[in-house]
Amino acid sequence: MPIIQRPYVPPEDQVPQEEEYVNPGDPQENGSSGEPITFYADSMHVYSSLYSAVLFFGEQMEEREPILRARIKVSPQMLKAISILTSKHVREYEEAVGPISLPDQVYAAWEVESEHLGE
Repeated sequence: MPIIQRPYVPPEDQVPQEEEYVNPGDPQENGSSGEPITFYADSMHVYSSLYSAVLFFGEQMEEREPILRARIKVSPQMLKAISILTSKHVREYEEAVGPISLPDQVYAAWEVESEHLGE
């Protein structure tokens, strides 16, 4: 069975509006305990503009579109910090455990070249 990696793309690729954001860990909004939410994500899409970026994390489902699990809005500076920090952790993991390989379909779906990513 071939591995198909589709990046999460929000419906009609619309940028979410500010009033759509909620803080699920905020006890004033929904009566929760204020604890952070943990979820599994195996699909991601990044939308960026001049002043902000939105990271969409989803979960792949058999024979249907991914389900959106989280939408995180950050500044371009924070997006770069996330990139640097996650690259550091991947590098350390690979040094300790071994290389992580991704199928060519992933690079094609994200329109990036694997050689530009240090692989």
